[in-house]
Amino acid sequence: MSRFIERAKNSFFKREYKRALLNFSLALKDEPYDLDAKIGALLSDMAMDKEEEAMALFELYEISRNEGLEGIDYIIETLLNGDDAELFVNDEVKNKVSYEDGIEYSDFLYLVDDRESFQRALEDLMFSTRIIIHKKEDFMEFVNLLLENNYSNLALNYLESALSLYPHEAFFQERIRELES
Repeated sequence: MSRFIERAKNSFFKREYKRALLNFSLALKDEPYDLDAKIGALLSDMAMDKEEEAMALFELYEISRNEGLEGIDYIIETLLNGDDAELFVNDEVKNKVSYEDGIEYSDFLYLVDDRESFQRALEDLMFSTRIIIHKKEDFMEFVNLLLENNYSNLALNYLESALSLYPHEAFFQERIRELES
C-alpha cells in the first residue's frame, strides 16, 4: 500500500475528506490505475456532500477487502460511476464549482510536465479532480491545449460555458466557429 493511500485512509476515517481526497489523488498520480485510490477519491469527494453514505460505502469496501471478498471493488466502482450514482449526487452538487475539490491550473501544468503528456495528465484527473483556472489567459491557454490534443468536444463544452459568461469575448466566439465548421 502506498504511503499516500495509507495517509488518505487515515484521513478519511478521521473525517478529513479534503485531505483524504488530496492523498488519494496523489496516489492516482503515481499509479493511475490503482483501484483503491480511485474508489477512495470518489468516496472522499462524495463524503463532502453525503458524508454518511460515503462513510458506509467506504467501511463496506474496507471490510470486504480485508475479509477477502472478491468483486466488492467492482460493485462500488460501478455504483459510483454508473447510473445508480444519481442516488448520491443531485444536479445542484454536479453543477457547483468547489475550489476544495480541485487542482490549481499551475499545479495541473506541473503535472503535465511530470507526465510529459497533456493527454495523460488530463486523463489522470478527468474523473476525480476539477482544474481551477482563475485567469482568462490561463483558460484560453487550456482551451488551446485541449484543441491541440484532440479534445474538441471537451473544448467546445468549456467554450460554450465561457461564452455564456463572456458573450462578447472574441477568442471564445472564434474558437466555437472553428469547431462548428
